[in-house]
Parts: sequence; C-alpha cells; structure tokens
Amino acid sequence: MKQLNTIAVALAIAVAGLCPAGTRAQDASPAISVKLVPVVDRLHLVTDINVVGNWVFICTQPGVLMRKNLASLSTHDASVFLDIRPKVGMLGARIPALAGLGYPTPGTYDERGLLGFVADPAFATNGRFWIWYSNIGQFSNPPNFFQWTVSTTQPWNMARYDHVDYLDEYKVVDGVPKFMRTLLKLKRPYFNHTGFQSLVWSPEHKTLVLGLGDGGSEYDPNNIAQDDRQLSGKLIKIDLAKLAGMDFRNTAPVATFADLAARGVPADAFKTLVKGLRNPSKVHYEQTSEPAGDGFRWIKYLANTGQDTIEFLHGFDHYGINFGFRAWEGNFPTSLAATSDDPARTIMYAVEATHLPNYYRPLVVYSHLDAATNHPHANTGSALYLGDRIPGLKGDLVFIDWITFDKSPPQGQLMYASVNRAKLQRANAVHVFNVDLSAAGLTSTQPLFFTSINTDPAGKRLFVGGFKDFQFVVNQRQAVGSTGLGGALYEVVPK
Repeated sequence: MKQLNTIAVALAIAVAGLCPAGTRAQDASPAISVKLVPVVDRLHLVTDINVVGNWVFICTQPGVLMRKNLASLSTHDASVFLDIRPKVGMLGARIPALAGLGYPTPGTYDERGLLGFVADPAFATNGRFWIWYSNIGQFSNPPNFFQWTVSTTQPWNMARYDHVDYLDEYKVVDGVPKFMRTLLKLKRPYFNHTGFQSLVWSPEHKTLVLGLGDGGSEYDPNNIAQDDRQLSGKLIKIDLAKLAGMDFRNTAPVATFADLAARGVPADAFKTLVKGLRNPSKVHYEQTSEPAGDGFRWIKYLANTGQDTIEFLHGFDHYGINFGFRAWEGNFPTSLAATSDDPARTIMYAVEATHLPNYYRPLVVYSHLDAATNHPHANTGSALYLGDRIPGLKGDLVFIDWITFDKSPPQGQLMYASVNRAKLQRANAVHVFNVDLSAAGLTSTQPLFFTSINTDPAGKRLFVGGFKDFQFVVNQRQAVGSTGLGGALYEVVPK
C-alpha cells in the first residue's frame, strides 16, 4: 500500500503540470444580500423552472407539471398543467442504499422523474411544448450500480439498462395538453446522471438543445462521456426540421447514433455539440454585440455536477470541444483532489488525464473541501442574471449548490461569479450570497436543499427551487398542496 501511495503521489505531481496556473479553485466570501420570497409551496421536488409569458411552469419530480400566473403572487398555489405520473412510474424503484449521500435505506434517493420542460417560442399561438422525463418501469436487467473499477476496454452492455428517458412533444388543444409524438427514447444504464433541467430552446440554433449526463453510476464506469458513438455524456442539438413527421413512440429505445440511423433518423438530426459531460443542467445563451462569422458571438454557460470534490461551470463560444469527464473533474484529474484512501483509483484517472490534455477548462471551479464556500455538496444549476433589481449582479453567473452541512440546519448554497468574456477558460472568483430565509416558510429545524434555478427569458427575474426535507422521495400520488410536501419555488429578490 505504501508503494502504491508513492506512485499515486508521483502521478499527481506529473498530472499537476497539465493544470494551468491561475485556474485553481477560488476562495469564496459573503457578498450580496438577497431574500427568498415564496412563489409556490407545498410541491414535490422542483426539477425545472421555466417562465413563458406571464406564467411560470414548474416541473416536479414525480411527473406533475405545474403552472402559476406571476401576476398573482399574493397566493402560493398553482394549477396542474400536465400529469404524467403513470408514465414516470414509482420513484426509488431498484435503487440501492446510498449511505455516502445520506440515504442508507434503499429506494429513498432518485435522480429520475419529470426532468425538463420547454415551450416553443410561438407557444402563445401554436401551443407546442416538449417534456423530458424518465420511464422508470421500462428496464432490462440493470447493471450493478457500483462499477467504478470497470475499465474503458469494457464497454456498456446496452442490452442491460435501468430505465428509458423520453423526449415527448405536446400541443395545447382547446386548453388541454395533447400528446403528439416521441422524438427520443434513450436507454440509460443507471438511475442517475440523467441530465436534469437540461432541455432548452436554443436562440442560436432555433431548435432544441439537450444536455445528457454520462448515464450514471460512479466515475462513468464505461467511459460513455468520451465515447463518440454514445448520445449520453454529450450536449446534443436536436434539429426539429429534420425530424418533421417522425414519431418514435412505438420503436425500441436507442443508446447510440448508429441506433438512430438504423431507425431512419436523418444524419445530424441529433448532433453532438460538446462531449465529456458528467451531469449537466441547462445551457444559458448570451448574444453579445461582437460580430462572429455570419452573425454575432453567442456565449453559452453550462453547469456540470462534479464527482469527488470539484464542482464546475463552463463558458464557451464554439463547439466541437471536450469538457474532459471522466478523466478530468473541473480543472483537476478526477479523484486527484479527493481525500481518497484508494490510490488505485487516483492512479487510474491520473493516467487517463495525461492522455487527455487538451480538454476545455471551466469558467468557475469550487471545492467541497473549501471552508470559505461552507463545504458545498453538488452543483444543481446556473443562470445568467441580466437584471438591475439586484444591485451589483448584472451580467454575472448565478449558481446553486444542493446543500452544505456546515450550517445548522443544513441549507443549499446560492453563489455567483463574474464572467471574463475574453478568457472563458480562466476560473473566476466565487462569491457566496448572504441569503435571508425569513420568508421561506422554514421551521427552526428544517433544511433547505436547492434543486433548480432559472431566470425569466430576459434574465431579469431569478427563481430557485427548494426542498425542506432530507427525504424527498415521498408518495408521488400525494396531491400537490398537501401538508408536509417540502418542495417550493422561490424568487430571489434584493434584501
């Protein structure tokens, strides 16, 4: 064991040379003071937030899509817009105990469910929208969840999978959402890293863009994020024009681009824009005044949940790039910054990192080990704020972390970083908001997990989803509005 540790240290030193100076995780310090104001409460866990006109649409994990009129904030209720709980199935099914996450009882944690919603820009007139969700009941002999030791030479056996994720298209007809077609049925090997709140309408491409996690387990055991044949672990452009008239509701699920071609899907109808993703949330687009090619420069911002100790967010203005996972976690080789007692794991990913030196480095990096950020746990999304209401924040990237246990009771972290638009691969300083929770409806012992984040389309209003209990996998048939449901939607306002 001592010899292995010596080797691990030597490799760590060698790989450290690949990390450019000035890109280490930055310290954080309290800064802007804000307050959380309830918009809707007594919900299931909020997985996605989207403002369309005067309405906010709220995805909840069991499969209920809620709608709230933002013109009437005096009450904290919302109406059910679409209920797909029968399509989602029972949360927690087939999930092992995850004591390291704080869930020692099997079936009490899940990352599947209703994961995303996006409306057509012409929704007010055509009523078209799309949802991204998991069908938990569709599976085939799922592989063992704890498989991090599987090597890159042992690919995923695609005949075995945990569930199928669906991208469905709907249209509002006579005020009622009507299912129209299925655009994608994607096999996922494990229950986690589904890509949450990651479906967006791209103003740059004028079509759908979907961020797909690596497929799950720990450390991407089959190296799916680096496998160009796989859809998972990629940022995918979905060309709706090329999919006109196509419906895959009755076809077998796919995993690869070859599977799509075998089903008659036109070339580049699904196209990889970025690879090497672990568990992304939604892309945010910024059109700058700088000319680029035939138009203007588009900067994209994308948060990515880390593996061991590093959380990271990217800013980029071109495609065909590699964010580096599984070999890289932010700007560190995976497992290198962890306090791991398993040197074999450190060696494994340090060696992989030396073979992947030209990955695209993040804009924001922060660490679980940093006391200045209150030892955060997992990034759960980001949003670009373009408003004036919160002083000193305009043009900055706001992001949330699931939870920190440094506070009593534990609560999620709300943070921000300025953006160096000229140097998008240089890590920027992280700042922690001073958050007033006095209006959040918490008891003195309730935690507050941060589960999702978004702005309105103009970027001027900022919303976050929260959950007030450690046990968020509750009876999914429990009616929205029931006493005891811990989910809520909050607006972030100046204190």
